[in-house]
Amino acid sequence: MNGEGYDMEDLIGKYITGEATGQETQLVREWCALSEENQKYVDHAKLIYEKTQADDGHVYNVDAAWEKVKEKINAGKVRTLSVVNLWRVAASLLLISVLSYFLYLQFFSTEQLHLATQVEVITQALADNTELSLNKNSSAEVVYNERKKTGLIKLTGEATIVIKPEKEVDWLVQTDDLFIRDIGTTFNVNAYPANPVVEVSVIEGEVHFYTHQDDGIFIKAGEKGLYDKSTKQFSKVEADPNVIAYKTLEFIFDDVALSDAVNQLSDIYNRKIVVAENLKTCRLTVSFTNEDLETILGIIAETLNLTITTSGTDIILNGDGCP
Repeated sequence: MNGEGYDMEDLIGKYITGEATGQETQLVREWCALSEENQKYVDHAKLIYEKTQADDGHVYNVDAAWEKVKEKINAGKVRTLSVVNLWRVAASLLLISVLSYFLYLQFFSTEQLHLATQVEVITQALADNTELSLNKNSSAEVVYNERKKTGLIKLTGEATIVIKPEKEVDWLVQTDDLFIRDIGTTFNVNAYPANPVVEVSVIEGEVHFYTHQDDGIFIKAGEKGLYDKSTKQFSKVEADPNVIAYKTLEFIFDDVALSDAVNQLSDIYNRKIVVAENLKTCRLTVSFTNEDLETILGIIAETLNLTITTSGTDIILNGDGCP
């Protein structure tokens, strides 16, 4: 328990009884931040100590609280201890109190959730009406602490996170050594391991994109933040309006090359679409909302005077050229 020249047991005892100085309080908090086990250790000691207080809502002094502990255990069999060691006696109650054990589990345990996708997109509701949508070939580990109102999403792959502006939970997204902290927003993270760049596109609100070594950048709606894994540099560009189309099935093609539009459709609908060489540079301006692929391609073909054929599972677009 000792660390950096300090007796952590004494410091924790003073901390939970309210007698720690500002510097001592900071030392305990820094020790808690070193590991989840340390935090649980202090939380538990504090919980058991608080159980020695009166149940009527009044705040009692330490001596009175100690008298109640002695009465509960066995008056006359407990030696008098200093205030800073009260937590040791309180902690012993855990061994004889099943009730305290279950109270600890109820108030200090965390909820964990594992999600993974292969060929389908899934959407999962999280605490505080937060919504997580995983794209194909992605996974996420979600850890939520109800007492602290904090949530961590460890992401591999791609996901869209929708967090309400009136949120109560402080959500943090992590992918490798990168972090994205929301400021009441909707944003998409593309972090497939094979990609050389991690992309964060903001649809609504604002996020902070950073590492522990670099303050990073703030990204607002309509912007895409980039992190180059090799150079470890952050940058920003304009966001793709269709970045979350895999979730919404909403597409906006505004004067884009036909080949680019088809590539997005192929990826989202899991069908290979081949465009004839003379058509790849044709420009397309059209939008779709929650349409099936057959309908979308039919409208594109009619717009650009194309023909649609199939070869096995491939869809082939042909034509004389751009109108």
